[in-house]
Amino acid sequence: MSMCIFLLLTSDTPLKTENLNEIAKTMALPIQFNSNIDLGTHSGFLPATVNGVKQAVETLKLAFSEVALLLPANKDINPEDTVVIQFRWGGDPNEKLIALYTAMLYTSSYDGIVFDSKLNKYLNTEQLKQSIESLLKPA
Repeated sequence: MSMCIFLLLTSDTPLKTENLNEIAKTMALPIQFNSNIDLGTHSGFLPATVNGVKQAVETLKLAFSEVALLLPANKDINPEDTVVIQFRWGGDPNEKLIALYTAMLYTSSYDGIVFDSKLNKYLNTEQLKQSIESLLKPA
């Protein structure tokens, strides 16, 4: 089963993986993105190493108008100045970790907004962190 989250960012948010790697290092998160990828132009698989495992999550940049009807009202979203990046993954927990870590980097550093389509609700940084922790717990 495929799952996804939508990451909503202002149009002036840095979208290069080098920026993400700097923030991840500062936050001591176990993720390293491949270099020279611009999420503003990249569609397809976003490769990263998470917890020592090389993996990728599918990404797609969308116009806000393409997802507006899926999203509940949110006063913090400016439809005229919002870029949307969709993350999709299957059953591999490392794919989901890449999506959640990326979302957490943007929510904590750039006031990104995350919408979980399965839960049909917005997630804040703390909720993303809890989701990551639950994935990392031994079975």
